[in-house]
Amino acid sequence: MRSTSFVLALAGLLSACSTTPPPPPPLAVAEITGKTCADKPDLTKAIAMTPKRKAQWHNVSTNVDVQSPCLTLDGKPSNYVLYALPAVPSNHTLTIGGVYEPLRILWPLVSVLNAEGQPIRSFPADRVTNVGSTLGVQFRPSDEARFVLVQTNPESAGVEVKAFETQLVSETNYAYNPYNYGSTAYTTQYGREGATVRKFSHEGVVSVTIQAVAGKIGLPNEK
Repeated sequence: MRSTSFVLALAGLLSACSTTPPPPPPLAVAEITGKTCADKPDLTKAIAMTPKRKAQWHNVSTNVDVQSPCLTLDGKPSNYVLYALPAVPSNHTLTIGGVYEPLRILWPLVSVLNAEGQPIRSFPADRVTNVGSTLGVQFRPSDEARFVLVQTNPESAGVEVKAFETQLVSETNYAYNPYNYGSTAYTTQYGREGATVRKFSHEGVVSVTIQAVAGKIGLPNEK
């Protein structure tokens, strides 16, 4: 019986390890089609930057895809994400950018809006730079600011960009454990260097990291 149990356990482990390979990474989207774009962002649909629990820093990641709303920018469609700033906006540092994906990157057009949705600050192309794992900007808003608008760039969408990168790759593997007839997970890391080719895209991931200069997010006097 013991050998039978061992065979069954080993068979189960091999079956579990025979997983379907992951889907290929998404391709860049160079054009927006089939959407009716607005002239102004919908302020009622803004995503809150304030976390539900008190915190000194917080990260929000938003997928920009075929379901995302769009604006007309210089006569061309542009997907967008709108974020609502916490109380006392000037007490925060924001890092906002498009996340580097294997085959694409979203070039963010970032604007700061007031309570009426009017732009009071924008960032030219020379302010957009590599910030961690994103292509974006870092700044402190004024107390007049209420929203941050992130749009995709119609001028860059579809343009190919080449770079030489050093990456830290993490892999999770499983080894058979004879003591419990199961498997044990272990993680390996290694560095990888090489040339990469991406295209700017109308779809991707926008990452926002907000950090309180003093106190907590939205609560400057909170200890």
